[in-house]
Amino acid sequence: MSVYVIGDSHGHYLFARAQAATAHCLPGHTMHRAGRDGLEHLLNLIEPAPGDDYIFVFGEIDVRQHLIRVAGEKGWAYEAVVTELADRYITALRASLDGLAHRPRVSLLGIVPPFDHPQGARVLPPHGPLRDRLVVWYLLSEAIKERAREAGYGFIPIPKIYHARDGSLKRRYSDGFAHIAKDCTGPVVRAVEKALGVDLAFRPLPRRRHLLRSALRQIALINDDWSALWSLGESVIDA
Repeated sequence: MSVYVIGDSHGHYLFARAQAATAHCLPGHTMHRAGRDGLEHLLNLIEPAPGDDYIFVFGEIDVRQHLIRVAGEKGWAYEAVVTELADRYITALRASLDGLAHRPRVSLLGIVPPFDHPQGARVLPPHGPLRDRLVVWYLLSEAIKERAREAGYGFIPIPKIYHARDGSLKRRYSDGFAHIAKDCTGPVVRAVEKALGVDLAFRPLPRRRHLLRSALRQIALINDDWSALWSLGESVIDA
């Protein structure tokens, strides 16, 4: 029995310190693409076996860059755009899984919530104000949660510890771009372990290193230092 993570770069970040999870993730891979093209190109990288767990991680990029834009271009309400995307995604996911020799236990991981980048972030700015991105994030999260239930899949939400009062991602847990920092992913991994009843061999930072990196991250936030926040969030080493 093995645990596989299939998705975008969030799958890589969230499970970077989980030694018993194998990630097959493509940066920039949207839920839209999964719903349009299917997921055989990623599932074919896996040698399926009885009792495997597949965890799918998609949707943050759609929330950050595309859904608000598409709604404007089509003149649709946010709910209509989200419904169309969620329906296509689950339909394509089910079709892709139907061809496997062994049927895995399937779980959908909740979508990492949006937030506003620090000043000076050298990344493509998100499309739409945070309040609108929070709306489409909530709608898409609820849509895939409901469709997962209907399809017989599990749904594992992002733990509340990461959420600010407005629902956005707390910046101190982020890499300053879009991800939960690799050294801040313990609560996500523990939530997955609890939901699935598995041990993912999560490797926490040594306590002194954790305290040091937490202090450096707080300094980066105070100084609005995107480069430092990115470096701390992206690094997976124990230094």
